[in-house]
Amino acid sequence: MLSYFTIFKACAPVFIIIASGYGCRRLKILSKESDNSLVRLTLNLLFPAFIINHILGNPKLTNTSTIATATGTGFFFLILSIGICFYLSIFLKSTNEQRRAFAVTTGLQNYGFIPIPIIYALFPESSVGIIGVLLMHSIGVEIALWTAGVMMLSGNQKGGWKRLLNTPLITTLACLFANAVGAGNWLHGKFEGTSKMLGDCAIPLSLLLIGATIYDLLHDSSGKKANQSKAPEAILAVGLRMIILPSLILLYAKYSPISPELKKVLVIQAAMPAAVFPIILTKQYGGDTETAVRIVIATTLISIISIPPVIVFGLWILGLS
Repeated sequence: MLSYFTIFKACAPVFIIIASGYGCRRLKILSKESDNSLVRLTLNLLFPAFIINHILGNPKLTNTSTIATATGTGFFFLILSIGICFYLSIFLKSTNEQRRAFAVTTGLQNYGFIPIPIIYALFPESSVGIIGVLLMHSIGVEIALWTAGVMMLSGNQKGGWKRLLNTPLITTLACLFANAVGAGNWLHGKFEGTSKMLGDCAIPLSLLLIGATIYDLLHDSSGKKANQSKAPEAILAVGLRMIILPSLILLYAKYSPISPELKKVLVIQAAMPAAVFPIILTKQYGGDTETAVRIVIATTLISIISIPPVIVFGLWILGLS
């Protein structure tokens, strides 16, 4: 069994890089004007290269059942989480827009850029297989986010299906098709060097951008408003994101006949704070942006100390190492 100290050491570089992004923004090394171009670079080149390196020829992703189970699990749990969070937000003295933002922001964990380096550190020998399953899980999360999540925020039945057709998803589907026709290993051999070099840049750059975004949230005008006292909202968000939803995920992982790789993915997912992306979605589709900011800041700060014990407990209860 991995010890608390081992997991803490694995998580530390993630938060150090995020803190570096925070410092770079504060020192004006990383400007706001550069964010859009860096995000486009990450989503349209670096992350697709990362996907190619981890999906092409991945033996864990040649089984249709494995792919469908991981994708379905990601979809189901985000739908369930948003529903639970919206229902329980009735206990807050909030407007409808605030409840919708609360539900989506609290329900959506950071499902990509923070879990990946933790998986690398905790499971170095099997990281490629586990990350491949994580990417399948993320497809399900994306589908749920751009349909049910957008419907929740906008308050109508029009989802964001068009936004699903992005470069990472297209790259993922192309890699899965190559695996299915038996060309995955051959193509991986051709692209391995280039895809690895580019893909290795995706995670640290993304973590730096997360740190810079946190700085903006804490210091711009809306961030200052977000620091106003909202204790019941913060307590409920932390309780849901850090206790109730992780418990449901771990119960499912323990009693469902799923692969060890997906179980490890779910343990890491259970420990994650709220994702930053719903802040952007609330601006675009409705909901209350300040509510989203408060939840992201509260859960991210708490996660610095909560991630290791949640992972230790999750691995222990599932009998994983």
